[in-house]
Amino acid sequence: MERGNRLNRLLDRALGIPLAAFTALLRCGRAVSAAPPGRVGFLCLGAIGDLLLLTALTSALRRRLPHAHFALLTSNANAGAARLVPHMDQCASFGVRQVPSMVAWLRRQKFDVLVDSSQWVRLGAVLCNLSGAGMTIGFDTAGQCRNFGYTRTAQHRNDRHEVENFLALGRTLYDDLQGVPELHLPDLPDGGEPPDAAPADNTFVCLHMWPSGIHARLKEWPAEHWAQLARLLDERGFQVLLTGSGADAARNEAFLRAFPQCRARSLAGRVGLTELARLLGRAAAVVSVNTGTMHLAALCGAPTVGLHGPTNPLRWGPVGPRTCSLLPDRGEYAYLNLGFEYPRIPQPCMEFLPVEDVMDGLGRLGVFRSAES
Repeated sequence: MERGNRLNRLLDRALGIPLAAFTALLRCGRAVSAAPPGRVGFLCLGAIGDLLLLTALTSALRRRLPHAHFALLTSNANAGAARLVPHMDQCASFGVRQVPSMVAWLRRQKFDVLVDSSQWVRLGAVLCNLSGAGMTIGFDTAGQCRNFGYTRTAQHRNDRHEVENFLALGRTLYDDLQGVPELHLPDLPDGGEPPDAAPADNTFVCLHMWPSGIHARLKEWPAEHWAQLARLLDERGFQVLLTGSGADAARNEAFLRAFPQCRARSLAGRVGLTELARLLGRAAAVVSVNTGTMHLAALCGAPTVGLHGPTNPLRWGPVGPRTCSLLPDRGEYAYLNLGFEYPRIPQPCMEFLPVEDVMDGLGRLGVFRSAES
């Protein structure tokens, strides 16, 4: 993943801070039009979860600017989710090192307003400074030295959910702006899900075992816990499906070989993101570590249990009508804010999140009551 690449992060800090400061000089004295913006751009260089939560802002601004042209620039890491973002007239994606290409694309758009959703990445600030946009909006994030050139800034706070941080960017334009994340599910090319991808009814539970990013292993729930959970769900009459990307397929298969008594089926790599969204929306429940799939499931309306260890659910918990966030019952946990604040010697904590807590969480969401009725 691009954002989890250590070299990219080193370059962003070593070169990004002075570049953000230097390029900010190019925006000095730029006049800002008082007219409603006709062309609005959004930068999202983070992960899939960032982009899905950003839809709270894009949808809220669309209601205020129904006739504006909206355009979205993503990184290759989250480009797959761009078609799930509603109200966009145009999308483009680039690798994070394709800076000249991104600058050229941004300048061609002639944006009246460009909103950078990057929380700590200085590349977003540099791109805004070089974009030629009439107004730029971004985060003032403590300790990140990235807010030199923005026309308007919003304080990025660690005591509220990221949805509220994203909405704070829009409140620099409209101080009463409100919104919730929304999804757009386009029609599938073949008119439906791949054959045999999932049962026709909703008597299945999806398990997503694999987190991403730096120190991903510290966010993993133990395989033995997953196997026990799958057995308990099977005993209650649910079919168990293991989700994941193509890169997760081998790990899912290795898990099934290690636990041959686990009656589960892997769909990793067999469905695209749109098909996955439709699948999750039909599931009786979804249990996931904190990753983009967790956010996707929650926004699709699935009863979603999020398993959080280092990640703080106050900041990054699932958002949806039926969600539950669980933490370990001991150890060091919930310390991640921007995603890299690991202790010098991080200790695993996910093993201290009991299977019983997950079953209790599913029960509180009414999953077993639905199955028994």
